[in-house]
Amino acid sequence: MDNLQNSRPLDVHRLSEFPEVQRVISYLLSELSDAGLVKNSPRKKILKHLKVVVLDLYICYLANPRIYVAYPRGSSAYSPGTRLNKLYLGLDSMKRVVNGLSSLGYLEGHLGIYNRVTETGFQSRMRATSRLIDLIQNYEVVPSMISREESDVIVLRYQGTKKEIPFDDTEEIVRMREELGSYNTFLQGHKLGLSMPPDEIRDILIERRCAAIDYTRNSLYRIFNGDFTSGGRFYRGWWQNIPRDIRKHLTIDGGPCSELDYSGQHLLLLYARGGDEYRWLKGLDDDPYALEGYGDEVRDLLKVATLILVNEPDRRKAIQAIRKKINYDFRDLESTNAFINPLIDGMMEKHPMVRQHFFSGSGGALQFQDSQIAAYVLTHMQAHGYLALPVHDSFVVQDRYLGQLYSLMKEAYRMLGVESIPEIKIKKGAHTTFAEPYFKSLWQEIDKDKLLKKNEIEAIKALEDIETLG
Repeated sequence: MDNLQNSRPLDVHRLSEFPEVQRVISYLLSELSDAGLVKNSPRKKILKHLKVVVLDLYICYLANPRIYVAYPRGSSAYSPGTRLNKLYLGLDSMKRVVNGLSSLGYLEGHLGIYNRVTETGFQSRMRATSRLIDLIQNYEVVPSMISREESDVIVLRYQGTKKEIPFDDTEEIVRMREELGSYNTFLQGHKLGLSMPPDEIRDILIERRCAAIDYTRNSLYRIFNGDFTSGGRFYRGWWQNIPRDIRKHLTIDGGPCSELDYSGQHLLLLYARGGDEYRWLKGLDDDPYALEGYGDEVRDLLKVATLILVNEPDRRKAIQAIRKKINYDFRDLESTNAFINPLIDGMMEKHPMVRQHFFSGSGGALQFQDSQIAAYVLTHMQAHGYLALPVHDSFVVQDRYLGQLYSLMKEAYRMLGVESIPEIKIKKGAHTTFAEPYFKSLWQEIDKDKLLKKNEIEAIKALEDIETLG
């Protein structure tokens, strides 16, 4: 049996008004009805759920016949206020359609499981069988007949849940929606790809327990939490949730790409709250996420765990969230309390000036700040005619535009009013050649910033010496 964890979420926005597709759906509805598998269910509801399931199974099959589509079988995912409920999708109808198609041999289904000890699991999964694909192809359905209906790109959720909150438009919300709509149109005018064989991509995804890539997800959404001053990050782009060793193969319009990353962004923003500089800007050559005795993988974990430490309301929940992160993304590390607790203590000892923000539940405010920075970078890159792809606190662009991106990433901080700009590091793409002439301006800019930082550190040391003598 193929690895059931190699899946992607059900896309509930598939659409088609082509008669060929309608005939496939009608034929399947007749089979379900004749077999008594949708008794007493409203025809309109079953048709809606049938179309969602069948069209997405087909698109998923075309991407990779071995990939599963994950879907929820718990009532909470369909309760009032959830995304599925707002789209008039219900648990009973979904189960009847999936179970019915499985009984007739049109899909292969597996129920989800959850391990309470490791706090890991996966949703129920399904994938098309050859019988369903043969039926679709016999009715001469082709991929171009299937489109995707986009929902509102501005999303407001209840804090800590995926349930959406209705909201009234304001001038600011309208501006954000128009700005993001313009960006999405610009994005869809470019061709994104991966310069890696599909089999290698599939093997990495299976090994890392990552969802299969849905390349149709080429629009971004801004998702806020609780209110419009919390969260606001850009989500749902297919390139955002793939492993780094796959993302370095990303291409835009066939050209090689690299990634520029803010180093220590959230810690910098925490220090800025109190008007403080980084300790390591005052002459200490220190990585903010490096703890003595631990390697690079722990450093990478702590980078993503910092937001968890700020976002969770208490230590217990922070440990649970970090454990979940380890189990999914850092499987070579231990996920026990005995391993996680010293890491938390180490970060608190290393950053005493901001430790009061840990377990404060205020991570949404940090996300809102970094989303403002990202919005500035994306819109100004677009204004220059260059596509930048956000990955939360980093951006991917064609190599030839890294110089422009570097300048705008610094400028975004100044516009936000944060004086200290974090170091910006380059993550080299798989096919990047630093010998290209367009890298010259980037190296010059980086060297200039290093010299400026050195001079600032020397000036701070000189002032401190004067104060000590005085």
